[in-house]
Order: sequence, then C-alpha cells, then structure tokens
Amino acid sequence: MNGALRALVVTLVIEVPIVAALFPRQRLRMAAIALVANTVTNLTLNVGLPRMGVHGMPRILVGEAAALVLEAAAYALLSRPREVGRAIIASALGNGLSFTFGGALASLMFG
Repeated sequence: MNGALRALVVTLVIEVPIVAALFPRQRLRMAAIALVANTVTNLTLNVGLPRMGVHGMPRILVGEAAALVLEAAAYALLSRPREVGRAIIASALGNGLSFTFGGALASLMFG
C-alpha cells in the first residue's frame, strides 16, 4: 500500500467516526458525506498538490486549510437541518486529530 493510500485510510478511520458522532440524528448520512469529502480532500492534498509542484510546508498549510474549509462546507450544506456551527466543529476536530495523531496511528496500523 503506498503512502497516499495509507494516509487516506488513516484519515477516514479518524475523521468519519468523529463526524458521525457529532451529528447523532443523522449519523449514517453524515458518515457517508464525511467519507466522500475526506476522500476528495485527502487525495487532493497527498496526490494532487504534489503533482502540481506544491511540496513541503506550503502543501501542508494549503492542503489542511482547504480541507478544513471544504469539509466544513460539505457538512454544513448537506446536514439536515443545516448546522453550520456543528459542521465547523466536526471539521476542525477531525482535521486536528488526524493531523496530530495520524502519523502515530499509521505506524500502529501499517508498521
């Protein structure tokens, strides 16, 4: 399994349950939305930006900021009823935890 795929798996393992937990009345719906949103943003960060020549700290800063905003927007626009505050919290918490602990979890999962 390559690095980008590992990063995607770890991100989904961390972020999807967080989003589902923070939207208790629509767990399955929001888990599915989180799965799609995180797949798009993670692959953009780890595959798309490097192919466009964006590397190192600029890739991390641009990619993580974009992920936070785009995922929060997806959660806010697609939750029923729309819950903008909860969407921002879910995105910030998920992205913060996956950024902080993703490397350690990847080491545990993939050696």
